[in-house]
Amino acid sequence: MNDILITLLREVSTNFQLRLAEMSAIEKLDLAPFQARLLSVIGRSPGISQLALTVSTERDKAQVARAIKELERRGFIARSAHESEWRTQCLSVTKEGKRAAARVDVQRAQLVAKALRDCSAEEQDALCRTLEKINRTIC
Repeated sequence: MNDILITLLREVSTNFQLRLAEMSAIEKLDLAPFQARLLSVIGRSPGISQLALTVSTERDKAQVARAIKELERRGFIARSAHESEWRTQCLSVTKEGKRAAARVDVQRAQLVAKALRDCSAEEQDALCRTLEKINRTIC
């Protein structure tokens, strides 16, 4: 049973990531899926630091730095100085970035709805509770 569960969790995660990468909003905006994810995280956490973003996405510092630089170059995010820590830069989403993130979020929500369309509301609630419990246990 454990092997089947681990395999299913990995397959669901992989398939979800593949479908996200194929979303037309990501293609039209010419974003890598990771860039879209960063845009979403920064949008939900205005003022987040690059270090906190690295920790929350569990990615390499250099990978996050490159993605941030590209998002900034394209006008999707902006940096500002931290109020009390002079070495820390705070990240926020620009108006253009908010529009881009909204397009991605709509399609992400559609993907989730499609993935869960054959599950009742009770099954969806049970799935969320179970995954939250598993996540708390292994963290």
